[in-house]
Amino acid sequence: MHSFTAEEIVGLLGHHATITVKSQKANPVKGYIYTIDPETNNIVLFDTTRVFIVMNHHVEHLEIDKENRLNLSLIDSILKYQSENKFSQEWIDKQRQKVLQLLEKNRIPFQYQEPVIHVLGSARVEYPYVATSVVCDNALIRKRVRDLQTD
Repeated sequence: MHSFTAEEIVGLLGHHATITVKSQKANPVKGYIYTIDPETNNIVLFDTTRVFIVMNHHVEHLEIDKENRLNLSLIDSILKYQSENKFSQEWIDKQRQKVLQLLEKNRIPFQYQEPVIHVLGSARVEYPYVATSVVCDNALIRKRVRDLQTD
């Protein structure tokens, strides 16, 4: 069984993974890490058109490809979570305002260029302005901006 810290989970999101499942050693499961449950460490993978869960107690070996990564917002759009209008415009506006107010309150430098909020000159908070829509190459900055939204 694998155990992940919060920092490790955030750092692994979007990376391609190959998981050897105990009962199916000949057929490893492959996909992009969409999320990891922090309580159970179950891994949710995305593979072109579907999402599936690998229970932590079934994982024999986990291999992460640090070079092969998809942006979570791209995965979301592929799965049509955003394009199906699951969020009302009113909710989006409130969420954007909430993020802008949090940044102002914490005196974090940002620029808002619709529809993206640029933070610290390196991170972006994109539609729908939730923690998983923070994009940044610097894992530490990405984590801190995400943490700000989840506090």
